[in-house]
Amino acid sequence: MEEALIAHLLAWPAVAAIAGDRLDWGQRNATLPPARMQVVSSTPFHTFAGRDGLLPYRVQIDSFGLTYGDAKLLARAIDEAMQALPRPAFDSCFLLSERDGQDKDAADQPVHRNSRDYRILHHTT
Repeated sequence: MEEALIAHLLAWPAVAAIAGDRLDWGQRNATLPPARMQVVSSTPFHTFAGRDGLLPYRVQIDSFGLTYGDAKLLARAIDEAMQALPRPAFDSCFLLSERDGQDKDAADQPVHRNSRDYRILHHTT
């Protein structure tokens, strides 16, 4: 799922125009504006016959920018891409929550952050 999701986001024109290739799992690129993604949870669905091949994920995507507007612009571009995840690999995607905050860059300067949590249903077979 991780490889397919990042490939989809990097290929989305609005995301690529803002962030280029500065999206990664678990770490933030030093060059703004980047996005950091992480799997918050994932528990497979089961039937009496075992796993059913559909795996729900909760994925957090943090978008960063020097200004609030920069962070929000990237977050909106990513959200647009998330709503267009390709089938059949991805069954559905729902925005669960959104929050704003701040972080610090390598020089200890404030950067703005928009965090969004998504519930993604991914087919493993």
